[in-house]
Amino acid sequence: MTSSSVCAAVLVTAARQQLIADLMEGTRAAGLTSDYIVPGLIGPVNSFELAMPEAFKNDCVAIVDIGFRNSTICILQKGEFVLNRTVAIGGDRLTTVLSESMNISYAEAEGIKVGVAHEVQSTLESSLMPLGRELRASIDFFEHQQDKTVTGVYISGGSSRSEVIMSALQTELMVECKTWDPTGFLKMELPPNQLGEIEQVAPQLVVAVGAAIAAL
Repeated sequence: MTSSSVCAAVLVTAARQQLIADLMEGTRAAGLTSDYIVPGLIGPVNSFELAMPEAFKNDCVAIVDIGFRNSTICILQKGEFVLNRTVAIGGDRLTTVLSESMNISYAEAEGIKVGVAHEVQSTLESSLMPLGRELRASIDFFEHQQDKTVTGVYISGGSSRSEVIMSALQTELMVECKTWDPTGFLKMELPPNQLGEIEQVAPQLVVAVGAAIAAL
């Protein structure tokens, strides 16, 4: 009689009971049923594993998701999840800074941020500096602790559609920054116009796609 052991990576998270209750109540109010509650920071890692398998398996990379209020950074070393951090700076702050500095509406500022950001490049770059510094500090901590070098940063979220934002983050982080498509591995049978819409919003679907993968 033989025995075997299985080694699995486990991520332990915690949340306030009231938060879980609110999520469940919101789901019920929408007429849906919750089967799983998945930590948001797992989403980018799950998506990246399937969308960018070679980089996931072979490289030391940082995955940065610029959310609405917060941004997350996850560092992977050849597929191993070795560091994660949440920074309380997101796309909302960038848009708010533009709105206030230009005295325009929030919606107008959001359009400029993504569409014609070169016209407000200096404002965007200065507002990005705190986020860039926090992300750089996380990368420095990892590199010093592990004696490894992060060779690429993969950025997602609505703000990643701005070339100015991507360029500014690359300058601040001193590492090549790239966008990526979390839906690239999916086979979607949709009309051409809907496929175009998915492609447009793909950078914002990283967490949703990854959470769905976790439930499989």
